[in-house]
Amino acid sequence: MDFALTGEQEALRDTAAKYLADERADADRAWNDVTGLGWIDPELGTVELALLAEQLGYARSPSPWWATVGLAGPALRAGGRTLRRPATLAWAEEPGPGTLAALLSPARSGGVSCTVAADGTLDGRKVAVPHAGEAADLVVAVAGPDGVELRLVDASALHPAPSDAGPAGLDPTRPAATVDLSGAASAPLVAAHASGDVLAEIRRRTLTLLAAEAVGVATRALAWATEYATARTQFGRPIGANQAVAHPLAELYGQVETARSLAYRAAWSVDAEPGPVADRAVATAAVAGREAATTACEAAIQTYGGSGFTWEQPLHHWYRRAWWLATFDGTVSDLRAELAASLLDGTTGQDAPGR
Repeated sequence: MDFALTGEQEALRDTAAKYLADERADADRAWNDVTGLGWIDPELGTVELALLAEQLGYARSPSPWWATVGLAGPALRAGGRTLRRPATLAWAEEPGPGTLAALLSPARSGGVSCTVAADGTLDGRKVAVPHAGEAADLVVAVAGPDGVELRLVDASALHPAPSDAGPAGLDPTRPAATVDLSGAASAPLVAAHASGDVLAEIRRRTLTLLAAEAVGVATRALAWATEYATARTQFGRPIGANQAVAHPLAELYGQVETARSLAYRAAWSVDAEPGPVADRAVATAAVAGREAATTACEAAIQTYGGSGFTWEQPLHHWYRRAWWLATFDGTVSDLRAELAASLLDGTTGQDAPGR
């Protein structure tokens, strides 16, 4: 088995890094650039998407790309649609567990109370919808007569209400909103009998992309910390010469590289061996990536000393992204419990205890 990236994959990664290093990448034209660069092409596998996600995390890009290809992409493809414009998935409601894993319960109810009428109009609302204000297409999980189904809504006719409560307020570049869907017209996308498989694919792909993004965040924080430890001098020598500074950064390097390997392994597994094996690989990568991102940001802030604790320090923006990543679709503890249940009891994310 070849464990190395191909030349095409390396070129894709390097091109993304070069583009995102340009400050203009955060301008309003970013989405047109993303489509022009081919980042939503259907030919890209999950490994290629993970390489892009890693670079987007390194740059802390505000792009809705991850929501489009991760949350909405599998459903749009399953419904015979193509990715052309920003899209996202609306699944969480109040009250209800509000996680993607909840939709994968045996009954696949997931607390879904949003309903669809015979004429296709919806009744209900969704909360914590990622990038709802930027999305042109909205994939909605609704309760149909035969179970949970996925339907497509033209988001241009909706008026999302931005929310900064809970995890949505951790990173302003990852906005979420409440969307009132009462009376909204919808088109069928994925029927109830097929929605379980599609939702499982959505969760695997989304968690994998965010694990790779977390690796990018961790890599950026580690690079900053290493550069500062090399350049900052005290008593005539770099602070990195002190074991109290050097050893934590060396240990962090090992943690980040482990998380990167696990993210790449999960990305390969999603396409090559979907099912329980991929679920375990994805959960492992998600845990490793989230912990690496938060640990790296904290270590970098500590390395900077007093200046690291000021709001003027850019690291805090990446730290906010790291904590947003650490809370998406459950905490690290939730993912560990899911992984343990899969390994010890033979269950999967769909029927793990507490799901």
